[in-house]
Amino acid sequence: MKNTFPVFYFSGTGNTWWAALRIAEALQKKGFQSQAFSIEQITPEAAGELIRNSQGAGFGFPVYGSDAPRVFSEWIGRLPVQAEAKPALGFVTQGAWSGSGFNYLEKPMRAKGLHLRWTVELNMPNNICLPAIPIFPYRSDTEKFKKLLGNRENEIEALAGQIAAGIPRRQHNDLFSRASAWIQRGPFRLVHDLGRELWSVDGGRCLGESCGRCARICPVGNIQMSAGKAAHNEACVYCLRCFNYCPTYAIRYLGASNQKLEKKPPFRGPVPEFRPELICQENRGS
Repeated sequence: MKNTFPVFYFSGTGNTWWAALRIAEALQKKGFQSQAFSIEQITPEAAGELIRNSQGAGFGFPVYGSDAPRVFSEWIGRLPVQAEAKPALGFVTQGAWSGSGFNYLEKPMRAKGLHLRWTVELNMPNNICLPAIPIFPYRSDTEKFKKLLGNRENEIEALAGQIAAGIPRRQHNDLFSRASAWIQRGPFRLVHDLGRELWSVDGGRCLGESCGRCARICPVGNIQMSAGKAAHNEACVYCLRCFNYCPTYAIRYLGASNQKLEKKPPFRGPVPEFRPELICQENRGS
């Protein structure tokens, strides 16, 4: 269907979920049939079939250290190759800066028959609220996000107009931006696997199997119940769902106390209606 434009995304704590929904809505206003799909709820094969019958497709992820979450890049790697090249939108959500945004994935996207025609970076609320890394100021009051989200909605409306008109837009697709991204991406990749081992659980706070929310919402099944308490394995993708959404603040990073979170709750989405269960694999349609 020539006027169909699906949007596929990975979201950890809600920012990219919000952006994907707004992009789909803006495209609908321009006459497209557009729907946002969490990659946790659709297989690469099913997504490939939707893309095959579409005019183009959008793809989005939250930036982690100027990089894509591995769960997203691995999902892209499993997409079937399109027999007919399709124009693609690549968007990222970020705190402030990522260098080249989505552009560094141009080669793997092109290998799937997806040609990046539009790439944008959307600054969103900070979701990093780890007491062990206090250098990132955060807010948890969604009322304070309204102005920022209003600005992003205006940007998305303009983007939808460019897509409808066939006008290319490649934000920060230049040599300097691509090179500067490695200021973050290089170190992040070096410590990525080591950092997976730095999570722990406060057994006195953890509600164990009577709760189990962290295990249910983990996008890669990295958390299991062991001896009645939550325990991390070594496949973490740093989405922060388990940390931000633990009801008792039992999950720790670098062993740091979470006591301050009792006075200032962690970030739990850009709008009150978000909850991780909306985008988790367990809600995959039958």
